Order: sequence, then structure tokens, then C-alpha cells
Amino acid sequence: MERWQAWMCAHVSRTPKPTPIDSPLPRLKPKPCVILFDVYGTLLAPLHGDLEEPLRQRRAQESFLKTALNFGFSENTGLIWADNFYRAVAEEHEHGRALGIAHPEVLVEDIWKKLLLAAPDAPISTPNPMDLAMYRELVANPVSPYEGVAEMIRALHRQGYVLGLASNAQFYTRPILEYILEISLHAVFDARWTFFSYELGFAKPDPHFFRLIATRARCLGLDPKAVLMVGNDPVNDMEAAHLHGLQTLLFLPGSPASPRELPWAGPSIHRFDALVRALLKNA
Repeated sequence: MERWQAWMCAHVSRTPKPTPIDSPLPRLKPKPCVILFDVYGTLLAPLHGDLEEPLRQRRAQESFLKTALNFGFSENTGLIWADNFYRAVAEEHEHGRALGIAHPEVLVEDIWKKLLLAAPDAPISTPNPMDLAMYRELVANPVSPYEGVAEMIRALHRQGYVLGLASNAQFYTRPILEYILEISLHAVFDARWTFFSYELGFAKPDPHFFRLIATRARCLGLDPKAVLMVGNDPVNDMEAAHLHGLQTLLFLPGSPASPRELPWAGPSIHRFDALVRALLKNA
């Protein structure tokens, strides 16, 4: 959509975020056949980095105010949205947990439908909930790619690796990722190996998330060890995937630390070209 393109041009950056110059080469055994990537914090970096809680809350409230004004609503509606959005998400999570889902996921466009119905004022033309969700996400959480992401994806794709995505995400993750990396996800990432939380109804580190991936591997004739999970979260990505037999690789884009300081005892990298070089070395 043209308006989404214009919003992404205004709020996200294609300029890569630098990563450390040096990185260890991970030892990956067995050599993986399938490589899955987390998105946020792994392929995409937050432009604002980690924020202190008061500043984070203020930026979140401002994002709802800007969204309300952009679509013809009042500031008062934006303030109401800032409160009701998280309340609606919490209610949906509570409902999911009552059904036995440890880490339920929401459909963000459904949350916005509820907010629209309860808005005290409205413009002449009611906006599409997906437009509201996309705009607010771009304002609240602008992102850029980490250094070497696009080059790594192209190199691994050329070498014949099956690539996939395993991430907590919403519908807007796809267009944002395609815009930033200037690729078609369907052309590079195998649909059989794309696992987004909003399409599943549960989020990492829910045990069902990586059980689904391990089961997909077995159904396709692969040992789960042939699947490599690359992510930045020691709990959501590393521990959760390891419990189901997947190989894991922790991405640490910050300054290199000593082995004793690392949050994960398994293989890790600080740059994405280290993954490419490691796989070439093991070819």
C-alpha cells in the first residue's frame, strides 16, 4: 500500500546499525539444513535502543496521541487509547491463559477494532484498524537493520540453505521487513519454515512454539538438530529452542564479552558475516 510505504519511509531507516568488528566463528555440528531467524533484536534493531521505563511509557503515550491526530481523532481519544490498548491486550492474554496457553498472542488489528468502537469521537471516514496499527507501530517502535543482515541472507540463499523466520510478530512485521531489506520475503524465506506468533495464537517462549518447529522438521524428514535457530534472547530463542532439540546460535550485537559474561553457554556471534564464514568453513 502506498500510504504504508510513505509511513515507513518517514519512520524507519535502511541504514544498518553497526556491530562489533570481531566475532568468534561458531562451531555448528551437524551442519544445519534449515536456518531460522528471530526478527526483532536479531535482524532488526530498535532505533531508540533500550529506554528507561518512564521514557518508554512517555514515548508509548505519545505514539497513541500522534496516531489519533493523524487519523482525525482528538487528543483525548489518543489518551484513552493509550490506556485501553494495554488493558485490551492484558484481557486477551488472560483469556488465553485460562484456556491453558502459557504465552498467548493477540491479533493487534482486533485490538484496534475494539478501540475504534469505544472512541468518543470519530472522523467522517472510519479508518482501517490495520492502518491504525501500522502507523502506531512505526511511530512507537522504529527499527533499522543490523549491519550485514541483507548480505548474509543473500549469501545463505545463494548457497542453498533453507531460510525461515521464527519470531514474535504481528501482520506489520512482513511489510516492515520487506521495506527495510528491500526483498520479497516469499522469494527468500520458505513459507513452510515461517512461524509468526500472531498466526499461531501463542508466542515464544511458549513450549508449543518450538515443538511445532521440531514437529515440522520430523514431518519433512529432518532431525530437529538440522534446524538452526538464530536469535538474540537467551530465554525466548536459545533455551526454548534447545529444549526441543534444535541447534541454537545467540546473536550478541553489543561489545564482545568474555565467555564467563555471556548469557548463553552455546555458540554465539557478534556479526552476521561470522555465520556465513563458519558455514563456508564447514562446507
